Amino acid sequence: MFALKAALRKSMLKALRQISEQELKAQSDAVFRSLLQQDWYTSARSVGCYLSMAKGELQTDQIVQDLLKRGAKLYTPYLPPPPSAPAPSPSSSDPPISATSEMRMLSLYSPADLEACPLDKWGILDPGETRRDTGEKREDAMDHSAPDLDLILIPGVAFDEHCNRLGRGKAFYDRYLANYTSTRKRPLFVALGLSVQLLPAGEMVPITTDDFTLDGVITPDRTIWRRGTKEQA
Repeated sequence: MFALKAALRKSMLKALRQISEQELKAQSDAVFRSLLQQDWYTSARSVGCYLSMAKGELQTDQIVQDLLKRGAKLYTPYLPPPPSAPAPSPSSSDPPISATSEMRMLSLYSPADLEACPLDKWGILDPGETRRDTGEKREDAMDHSAPDLDLILIPGVAFDEHCNRLGRGKAFYDRYLANYTSTRKRPLFVALGLSVQLLPAGEMVPITTDDFTLDGVITPDRTIWRRGTKEQA
């Protein structure tokens, strides 16, 4: 199973590297327009969303800005750095990381807060554990004071029509979502992908019992819901 995952991951990452900047923007714009037509997105008051890499995955810049401007509570992934090393990216497949590194979701507060964030070595905005504009510690989505998340928008490498997901091999999201739902109600899990990332009908992402199942997948061409999900059309 792990060999099948590795083979699919390798071929998909190669395909993703070949997508032009213009096509990446066009597909990201299309998914953003689709989200604006979805009640489950526009009504969500507390949302987890990844901050995208410059290349190789659907861009979330417009989504993040929209959530902040309309006053939704926004939480973004953060990985504490191992000692004497830069913080690893949840989206990156390049560097090895400490086995003790666990993803958290920390609050991003405002457009000004977002604007003050520097880029990390992977070209991803890095909010860090404290706000750059005020120096205050960021709220963790697992804090008792934090509201339950309504929605988590999730990246990935490949998806199938059964809402299975292939990540980048480090299980950050698998562990985080299992941990989060062990003490909180399950939010809506929706993956955002480019057209090529959704496998053709009949093909499946190889999965294990530790892999979580998405509720939905949105690409520029299709919106797919897991059978039984309440948002399913």
